[in-house]
Amino acid sequence: MEERGVVNTRVIAAALALSSVFALSACATTATAPDDQKNSTATATTTETSKPAQDPVLLPNGSAKDNLYYFTWVIEKTLAADPAADSFAVAQAVGAAGFDPATVQFTFSRTAAGLAADTSEVAVQFGGQCLIGQFGPVAPKVISRVLPVLATGGCLLGTEVQSLG
Repeated sequence: MEERGVVNTRVIAAALALSSVFALSACATTATAPDDQKNSTATATTTETSKPAQDPVLLPNGSAKDNLYYFTWVIEKTLAADPAADSFAVAQAVGAAGFDPATVQFTFSRTAAGLAADTSEVAVQFGGQCLIGQFGPVAPKVISRVLPVLATGGCLLGTEVQSLG
């Protein structure tokens, strides 16, 4: 049994040594990367996060996913112009931005008790799917997504859902 314990100890020691070699070689490779290689990585990251030079536009022949950025931008632009804009005003802006006003739905910005809602939703059907945006005092930013149309034919569910159409 004693011989087996020595073998296990040697195997563990060898594995640790091999792991250390790999870790050190990775550090050495990173540390010795040419400056131009380091800069190209930084440039790629900067380019990916920079904002487009032009305002986005509706892509009528695109999919809902293709238009998600534009939909979100319309909501953000509306709220930037008037931070107190209610969901009806945001829904009107979405309809005026080229989306079909007949399919625009929204939730109330105030509760039944007259208090400001934590969040509001605006949705529109596009390309057989729903673009849904959520915003409000509790949301740190506009949250938007593409989801399937509901079996009821709309995008939002509930007794408090309103429609422009």
